[in-house]
Amino acid sequence: MDTVLELLGNRLLATSVQTVLLTALVWLLCRCVRRLPAATQCGLWWLVALQAVLGLLWASPLELPVLPAPEALQMVPQAAVAAPAAAAPLVVMTPLPLESGWSWLHVAMALWLAGVLVMALRTASAWRASRALLRTALPCDDHRLDAALQLAAEAHGLRRAPRLMLSAAIESPQLVGPWRPVLLLPARNLRRMGDDDLDMALTHELVHLQRHDLWWGLLPALSQHLFFFHPLVHLAAREYAIAREAAVDAAVVAGDRHCRQHYGRLLLQLGVAPRPGAGLASASPTFLSLKRRLLMLQNTSSFPRVGAGLIVAAVALVGVLPMRLVAMPVPPAPPAPPPVSAAPAVPAVPATPAAPKADHSVVRTVISAKGAAPALPAPPAAPPPAVSAPPPAPPAPPAPPVSTHGVIRLSQSPSSNGYVLLKDDHNIMNGSIADLQQARRLDDGNGVLLLRRDGNAYVVRDAGLLSRFEQAFAESTRLGEEQGRIGEHQGRLGERQGEIGERMGEIGSRIGELAARQAELALAAHRQGNDAQMREQIETARREAEKVRAEMDRPAMREEMRDLARRQAELGKQQAELGRQQADASARAQREAERLIQQAIRDGLAQPIRG
Repeated sequence: MDTVLELLGNRLLATSVQTVLLTALVWLLCRCVRRLPAATQCGLWWLVALQAVLGLLWASPLELPVLPAPEALQMVPQAAVAAPAAAAPLVVMTPLPLESGWSWLHVAMALWLAGVLVMALRTASAWRASRALLRTALPCDDHRLDAALQLAAEAHGLRRAPRLMLSAAIESPQLVGPWRPVLLLPARNLRRMGDDDLDMALTHELVHLQRHDLWWGLLPALSQHLFFFHPLVHLAAREYAIAREAAVDAAVVAGDRHCRQHYGRLLLQLGVAPRPGAGLASASPTFLSLKRRLLMLQNTSSFPRVGAGLIVAAVALVGVLPMRLVAMPVPPAPPAPPPVSAAPAVPAVPATPAAPKADHSVVRTVISAKGAAPALPAPPAAPPPAVSAPPPAPPAPPAPPVSTHGVIRLSQSPSSNGYVLLKDDHNIMNGSIADLQQARRLDDGNGVLLLRRDGNAYVVRDAGLLSRFEQAFAESTRLGEEQGRIGEHQGRLGERQGEIGERMGEIGSRIGELAARQAELALAAHRQGNDAQMREQIETARREAEKVRAEMDRPAMREEMRDLARRQAELGKQQAELGRQQADASARAQREAERLIQQAIRDGLAQPIRG
C-alpha cells in the first residue's frame, strides 16, 4: 500500500510541474499568435487536460537524463581481497520499511483523496439537478419547430435531432446530457425571440452536437477532479470552455458578415447565466466570458488550416507525453593503478566522518559505475638462493556486472538497521552507501550478507541462508519485469489508436464542411428559386456527404477501435493486478527478510564485526 501511495504522490508532483510548463506554452501561443482560430485554441487547452490525466495514469513516462549524475562508488583495493566485485548498477525496487504511525505521505494522499471525493460529490449533485430540470420540462408541441430542427440537424450531418423540450427554469437554450442529448428552450423567453434569433440559437446547439463537445468536455472535467488543488488546471478548463463557445460562434456566423452583428446582439440578449452541470448553454457563464466571445466574434481574418494543425501537433508531440527528469548516466570509473608485488602493508583507510542521520524517505535513483579494477595477485614468496623466483600469476579477470535490487540511501554513514546481500549476479540491499562499501570489502567471492541491527554489524556467510534470503525477493523482481513488458505493449496499442482517431477526425471535419455547403446551397435555392441546376448541386453535395459518412461508419474501422479499446482495458486490468501483486510481494519479502535476519542472529550464523 505504501508503494502505491508513494508512486501516486510522485506522479501527482511530476505531472503538476509539467502542467505548469505546458500551460505557459499554450497561453503564450494563444496570446502571441495573431488570428489563431478559436477552434485551434480550444484544441490546445484540451491538450493541457489530456497531459494532466495521462501523467497520472501513464505507467511508462519518458525519462529525460538532465539532472546531475550521482558520484560513482569508489572501490578501495586491498591486498587481502582476491577479486572485488565490480561496481554494480543499483536499481530501486522495494521501499524502506516505514515507521509506525502516519507519515507526511499518508497525510498528503488522504487530503488528495478527500478533495477528489468532494469534487465527485459536487458533480453528482449537479447531475441530479440536471435530471430534476429535465423532469420538470415539458415536451415541445410546436410541430413546425420540430420539423425545422430536424432539417437543420440533417444539414449538420447529425443522424437524428436532439429531443426538444421547454423549461420555465432557464433563461437561454441549453443542451443537456452526452448520452441522450436534450435541447431545452426557455419557455418564458421563447415568444420574445425572433425567428432569426431562434434559428441561430438552435444552430449553436447543433454545432455543439456536431463537434461532440459534450464528450470532449469530459476530459477537462476529469482533470479538474484529479488536480483540484492545481490552479492552472482550472485555468486550462476555463479557457477551454471559452474557446469552445467561441469556436461554435465562429461556425454559426461563418461566411456572413451581417450575421455577425445579429449574432452579437443575440449573445447580449441571452446575457449571463450559470452553466448546467451536465450540459452546455448558449449564454455565457460570466461577463468576462461574454466579453471575450464578442471580441473573438469580430475576428474575420482567416488562418492557414495547415499552420493551425501543425501548431496543435507540435504541442501534442512536445508537451503531452508524461516526462520525468532523471540523473544522467555516470561515466566509467578510471581503472585502478596496477598493484606492486611485495609491497609493504597497506595502511588502513581513514574512516569517513559521521554524517547526519539519513532521512527515512526512499531515494529513487539509479547509480552505476562500470569497470572493475583487476584483482590483486598474492605477493610471491621469497625465492631460495639458488632458484629464480617463479613468474607472478596473471591477474584474475574482472568480475561480471551484477544487479542490485533494493533501497539505497545516499549517505556515507552506516545505517542503524539494514542489510546488504552480495551473491552471484542478483544482489539485494536496504541500507546506505557505506554499508555497500563494507559488504564489498567483506566479500570473498562466495557471497556475503552484511546485517546491521541497533547499530551493531554482523556478517553471514552460510550458503543456505544466503540462498533463502535471495529467493525471498525473486517474485518481486519477476513481477517488475512483467509490468515493463505490458507497458510496452500498451504503448504500441496507443499509437494505433491515435492513428485511427486522427483519421476519424479528418473525416468528421470533412463532414462538417459538406454540411455547411449543403446549408449554403439550400439557402441559395430558397433565395434564387428552385431551378434544376441548383437542385443538381444540392443532390451532388448530399451524395458526397453520404459517401463520407459511410466511410466514418465503416464497420472495420469501428471494430478495430473497439478491439483496441478492449485490449487496452485488459492490459490495464493486468497492470493493476500486477501492481497489487507487486505490493504484496514486496511486503512478503520484507517480512521474510526480517525473519531470516532474526534467525541468523539467534542461531549464531551472524558473526559480530568488531571495530
